[in-house]
Amino acid sequence: MVASTTPICNLLYGYSSGEWRRMNKSLLALLMWLAVPTLAHADDDALYRSSLIVTGDREETRIPVIPRGFELAAQKLTGNPEIAQKAGFTALAARAAPMIWSYTYHDRMFGVPIHDEQGTRDRPFDLTFQFDRTRLNDAVAALGERPWLGPRPKLGLLLEVTDMARSYVLAADGVHGSDLRASFADASALFAIPVIFATDADLSAAAIAPDKIDAIPHETLTKLKSRLGVDAILVGRLDWGSSEPGWHAVWRLPLSADSANWKIAGANFDAAFRDAIGGAAKRLKPMK
Repeated sequence: MVASTTPICNLLYGYSSGEWRRMNKSLLALLMWLAVPTLAHADDDALYRSSLIVTGDREETRIPVIPRGFELAAQKLTGNPEIAQKAGFTALAARAAPMIWSYTYHDRMFGVPIHDEQGTRDRPFDLTFQFDRTRLNDAVAALGERPWLGPRPKLGLLLEVTDMARSYVLAADGVHGSDLRASFADASALFAIPVIFATDADLSAAAIAPDKIDAIPHETLTKLKSRLGVDAILVGRLDWGSSEPGWHAVWRLPLSADSANWKIAGANFDAAFRDAIGGAAKRLKPMK
């Protein structure tokens, strides 16, 4: 008896192997076509989400931060870092609880045993709010804003840092600035704007040095933009202030339509980087 190499499923349904393969391709194409709206919707869901750090996973620490969670979600959805300054925002934020579709907690000390003197009431948690799409859309519309849906622009970053010890250009693989890169990642998530750092090799190829950050030729920036595969280049200077404690930062988008500087002073670098990404989002989002 000779064993058949034809799949049993083909025999059962009366199709040859070639016909079955063609049907599989057609079925896969159909399933992918049907999945596109669902996948796009899933990607956009992140724009209706915000996270905060709270102490304990209980109502008395969750309820008070709902207005702040609403603010963060509205900023991300619209790309407007100043949305909380709009008339009517405070009243909307105070009534934001019904807009929440779900919330979850993540123990930031997961894996660390709970001590007798520190129960779950005292442990830090990431509290994530998922807002209802329709209700949040209506809320930002009431503020004169609209959702910024679809892919966000990728942002290439050139940052000169001058601290009390040295000056350097922040690089993806640089020896210095790992805490700054982590902080930029947090700011990136707040506005759903991907941030890409140049490597030391990229900086060397473009002859970019700390003392030349404000005098980079337009052609050099254009080539670097192409090399990094980004949609815009954010150039900044971050200096530690001696007379006024805190970081002082100046930002600009030299290849964009709005290339004017914006700045922040006397801040920690987390606030400085939120100002950088928020300012870029405000200038890069589509016009109404």
